[in-house]
Amino acid sequence: MAFALFTRWTSVFPFGIALVGASYGVFVAIDNGAVDPRAPAVAAALYVAAELGYWSLERSPSRSERLVLLRRVASLAAAAAVTALAGSFILVLATGASGGVGLEAAGVGAAVLAVAAIARLAASRASV
Repeated sequence: MAFALFTRWTSVFPFGIALVGASYGVFVAIDNGAVDPRAPAVAAALYVAAELGYWSLERSPSRSERLVLLRRVASLAAAAAVTALAGSFILVLATGASGGVGLEAAGVGAAVLAVAAIARLAASRASV
């Protein structure tokens, strides 16, 4: 990733992201192969790193306006939160955790919020 960012070679950047993800996978596999509860946070951080990396590789001759920048950062934060929620949901499904009705209600609420966030992001991108 650093090489691609330093040389501004955009075609190499995805390999850097893939290597970071693969190194995390190897770390989890070596660490007794147990499910890592931090995996959703790692997924969100990797998503943010990829987005910021591509953002820095964009060739834009002008500076972004403040409102555009705030909107872009807010959408990046929302997408990272949705990534973490989706990862958490998948982690709960994969581990078969059962915490009763309260946990299931929280999971349904998180799923509804995730779908609402995706719909809002899709609607805002369609209007741009």
